Amino acid sequence: MASTHDIQELDVSSILATQILTWIDDDEVESKSVGGDDFLVVHARDDFASLHGTTPYTHSSPGTPINVPWLGGHQTGRGASVMIKRNINNVRRMTSHPTLPYYLTGAQDGSVRMFEWGHSQQIICFRSPGNSRVTRIRFNHQGNKFGIVDADGGLSLWQTNTSGNTPKPYLTLQCHNKTAHDFVFVGSSSLIATAGLSTDNRNVCLWDTLVTPAHSLVHAFCCHESGATVLSMVQRRQLLLTGGRKGWVTILELPHRHQRQSFLAHDSPVKALAVDPTEDCFISGSAEGNIKVWSLATHCLLYTFPNEHARQSLFRNLGTGVMQLEVGPASHIFSCGADGTMKMRTLPNRFAVAENNSSSPKSDVKFFI
Repeated sequence: MASTHDIQELDVSSILATQILTWIDDDEVESKSVGGDDFLVVHARDDFASLHGTTPYTHSSPGTPINVPWLGGHQTGRGASVMIKRNINNVRRMTSHPTLPYYLTGAQDGSVRMFEWGHSQQIICFRSPGNSRVTRIRFNHQGNKFGIVDADGGLSLWQTNTSGNTPKPYLTLQCHNKTAHDFVFVGSSSLIATAGLSTDNRNVCLWDTLVTPAHSLVHAFCCHESGATVLSMVQRRQLLLTGGRKGWVTILELPHRHQRQSFLAHDSPVKALAVDPTEDCFISGSAEGNIKVWSLATHCLLYTFPNEHARQSLFRNLGTGVMQLEVGPASHIFSCGADGTMKMRTLPNRFAVAENNSSSPKSDVKFFI
């Protein structure tokens, strides 16, 4: 997790283990209240030691508290422990390698760095400070390449195994003439989709990186009049989900370069999108802090989690609303936002959500950063 002043690596293996939530006794439940919002932190005492040892990069002891001095003390240390803390300011985007124990950070000052889990020293600095702000950073599916987009509308791609001091990207493209907000690798890593703001309203574009930059634009979609803010790829269905500044979500069919559907999802800019691993539904997060779950087949609203990350004055420097969404293989939803928290919940049963839209379950776990 990154805040304006540091990065913290947390071991949450015991929280993710489903068996520790199977039986709950009175003496195994700790109830906390923060800002009037009650939540539970649960761990089974007998299972904790064995579960905690399943993560090979864990160096801290069980129950190491998460130090949050500006909140006046320690936030929950039960079920999660701090592995390492890095004093790096204003990291705005991070991504983890798909198979190896590495992750990348992109900062407000434009720097891009790679770290190994549990090791204090950085592996390499791919981009030095003093460049345009990093707005998104992603690995491709194989992990041998990664890219960034920045606030000046540029896309830069690197080989992951590049060595040397501040190695140069193997490709740079000016994708949008105002700003670029997001990008995704489409299928093979040679085809890339970008989202941003261009004066000609071509705010979602497809690029072929195997041809010369002058001819690399494959197709441009004129959608999201005020700019596209976020992208998410539905691989098996070959769909591209896009969100815009006015709260609309647009679904694009890539094989036919066709806009399938567009609908108003939020009353404020769409800040984050994530697709369920089964590709039955997708999740959207907005600038006002709401999270919604949608059916991919019907585009109907299945669940609403209102004010999950409502902006608070204490964390005014973090941005607005929902900052990022991720869905794990076990249908865990991770979200972080401008209220200074990261929350984890289990995606509601997709066969029951349509009948239960009026009542949303509380978050399983909440971290304060």
